[in-house]
Amino acid sequence: MQSRFKTSLGQPQNGAPEGSSDVTNGVSSKLPPAKPYSRPKSIGRYKIIDDLGRGAMAYVYKAYDPEIDRFLAVKVLREELANDNDYRSGFIHEAKLAGQLAHPGIVTVYDVGVADDKPYIAMELLDGQPLDELLKKRTRLSLHFVISIMVQLTRALHYAHKQGVTHRDIKPGNIICLADNKTVKLTDFGIAQLDDSLASAGKTQEKVLGTPEYMAPEQVLGHKLDARSDLYSLGTLIYTMVTGTTPFNADDYGELFRQIIKDKPADMVVEDVAIPDELQDIVRKLLSKQPEKRYQSAAELMRDIRELLDVLENSAKEQARPGFVSLRLRWTLGMAGLVFLTMLTGLVVVYYQQFSSMRSLATDYGYSTNRLIAFEVAEPLLLKDATALEAIVNDLRNNQDIDYINIRDINNVVVASTKGQEVGERFTGFANAEALDQTGNASIYSRELSADQQVLDIDSPIAFQNKEIGRVLITISADKLVRSTKLTLLIMIILMIVTLLAVFFMTLAFARQISAQSTRLALALERMRRGQFNRRLTVERNDEFGRVSIAFNQMAESLEKRFEKKGTRISGDTEKLLVTKPDGQEAKATDDDVSTVILEKKLKP
Repeated sequence: MQSRFKTSLGQPQNGAPEGSSDVTNGVSSKLPPAKPYSRPKSIGRYKIIDDLGRGAMAYVYKAYDPEIDRFLAVKVLREELANDNDYRSGFIHEAKLAGQLAHPGIVTVYDVGVADDKPYIAMELLDGQPLDELLKKRTRLSLHFVISIMVQLTRALHYAHKQGVTHRDIKPGNIICLADNKTVKLTDFGIAQLDDSLASAGKTQEKVLGTPEYMAPEQVLGHKLDARSDLYSLGTLIYTMVTGTTPFNADDYGELFRQIIKDKPADMVVEDVAIPDELQDIVRKLLSKQPEKRYQSAAELMRDIRELLDVLENSAKEQARPGFVSLRLRWTLGMAGLVFLTMLTGLVVVYYQQFSSMRSLATDYGYSTNRLIAFEVAEPLLLKDATALEAIVNDLRNNQDIDYINIRDINNVVVASTKGQEVGERFTGFANAEALDQTGNASIYSRELSADQQVLDIDSPIAFQNKEIGRVLITISADKLVRSTKLTLLIMIILMIVTLLAVFFMTLAFARQISAQSTRLALALERMRRGQFNRRLTVERNDEFGRVSIAFNQMAESLEKRFEKKGTRISGDTEKLLVTKPDGQEAKATDDDVSTVILEKKLKP
């Protein structure tokens, strides 16, 4: 439970002393000075358990009723106000009035009375939290939850207004969200009409009771309030729940009140959330400056909310229709698939091209090294100088690039090798060698020593005066080549994934906007097909869709004027035709004019 705004114009919004004064129509009307707070042990038969809240006009306690074994909330008028007969009688009168309201969307009042010369109200104790606390945690609410709250509050206000009760302070602090995260209840009806009660008691005041950000223009101006003022505050509440901020904001109340009276609220815009045009229309109408341009009753508002629910339901059914594939899904999957295939093809081509180039460099290096070795060992081999050949092999053993070397004579017998046991043996080659390339009499082979180790064997002739006198074979490691190609492949895969994700989300965002605009236009055309020419599209974009929205609004305006000239009125799903009198004059649409006939027929699809 939170109190109404109580401060004078010009004071800082958060700096008003508790219970200091009421906002007046340019006048500050002082309340009696507050007395030191002391929590009572009991109020009447109710035992006080704990504090629930302290406002400018009343305290709220958690209490226990021993007679019926029930916990409840007890609101007690402040002592300094309880001593004022007008406040006292007004509090009791309005408490009794609130006690007559029995509705699921309104906090139930159990008992009203006076204890220790202090008026109190015993009411339902709710397991939940005020909506303003929920908004502090979430900033803004989901569209589904907002519409659910709209429905519940509209029904509660419709019931209260039918009983002749106007709340006059619809705000998040006076709405309790129950623990089930579905149900909300409207509270604080008792003080809501205190100003009228005081006036009826004979005390003339020019007070403007309420919360500034949620006040209707006529409330700011101190004019007479009615159910339409509550509906304005409800529109402000809806705006706040959807966007996370009130329609009008200012650092001082003078500027805030000027905005409420003069300025047009901006359309609700939420990033990555498509606000239905029907909801925009509802809020726009609720926030009209003139009461006569708003909904004239909560029942009228409820009809438009039902239409909003129907539109959302039909949209969901349309998207769930068998064979229906949304533009957003088609574009996103299509673009992502196209980019994936393109990137995959490029990856394969580039990978193999680079692998081939790197392998060519490795084989060229192997051939060059082998030719140099063959040139160096030609003379010792011809002279059969085993010592010289062994010295050359031992020298090459220190070369980190060469893993193995053998030198063979014309009969393919090993005469020198890094593996001494092979000397004198006929070399038969390696069983698992795979031929990769051949240039003249030189050949290159590939072998896998293990799963993560690969080598290249280069076998070249040893010639003396252009005559082959033997062969030399060297083995070089291909690990660097393999690591380089794997690293290249990994980088390309990462690049492909990043590019694919970027294209996916960019296309999804773009397609979502296109889909949302298309859906808006389709729903608008559906409303027009049903004869609702009074609805307009919100122009949110400065592009082709913006032009389409403007063109649609112009068409709707033209059709609306044309039907008005012909004496046809469109309202919801019902087409009302005004039948003219025999003399050709249009009959007046009044209940007591028997010459007026209104034909209502449902617009067929």
